[in-house]
Amino acid sequence: MTIRKLAIAIAIAGLVGACGGMRLQDAETASPTGDAFSKALYGEYIALSKAEYGEGDYEDSDVFADRAIAAAAGTPRIPEAVGDRKQTPAAAKALEAARSRLIVAFGQGARADNPAASAKAQAMYECWAQEQEENFQTDHIDACRIAFFTALAEIETKPMARPAPAPAPMAKMAPETYTVYFAFNSAALDSRANGVVARAAAAAKSGKPSGIAVIGHTDRSGTNNYNSELAEKRANAVADALRGAGVSGRLMTIGSLGENAPAVSTPDGTREAGNRRVVITIRY
Repeated sequence: MTIRKLAIAIAIAGLVGACGGMRLQDAETASPTGDAFSKALYGEYIALSKAEYGEGDYEDSDVFADRAIAAAAGTPRIPEAVGDRKQTPAAAKALEAARSRLIVAFGQGARADNPAASAKAQAMYECWAQEQEENFQTDHIDACRIAFFTALAEIETKPMARPAPAPAPMAKMAPETYTVYFAFNSAALDSRANGVVARAAAAAKSGKPSGIAVIGHTDRSGTNNYNSELAEKRANAVADALRGAGVSGRLMTIGSLGENAPAVSTPDGTREAGNRRVVITIRY
């Protein structure tokens, strides 16, 4: 390439870059109106737009900026459809299930009852979808996905109905935790695991839980993506067993943290039985 052609190419690249990322400035100067959810969602989208702008992803920065502008106007958009982005079949399936649960929670009044957590859940779902579409920063994918499930757990387990105050309310029970362990590279429940699930189911049915979190984990012996899928299979296996024991699926929040939250700290690539688990947390 001649020096003249190189100079022209650089100039064109600069012009192309200048065309993107312009919506962030407009979004930042908006004055948020509307309800608490709209205002909280505006802040979440601004943060996402800034993050993508800082990485040079001006196209997605503009996407989040436009959604921030809509939220600032008091007309927040619904969570983006899975088909809005190109995903692998496995990723699309996981995102569709996540979006469905989010829409159900919104339909039950979560945006009014817990606007901050609802806004966080919507923004982190779209962050997860955006990072998953790029599919090369696994730490970013995990961060958005984990933040989504954390916020979703808060809005799914929060009682939507507001009962009249009782004359003498009983003290709130502390959460109960049960840990189900798995064999290496397996999502099958053995007799010991079934025994733990049975005890958890009995506790859930004897009390009046407000929510049950079922979170899957793995050790660090496989790849991050594989471990995320394996942890999800384990969580679903435990959730299915709880349902089979008579526990309502509506109470459950099901998620996976893969290898990212080990109970026993180990180097990467290490097999550790204490980390191959599903944690059931019953909240009252």
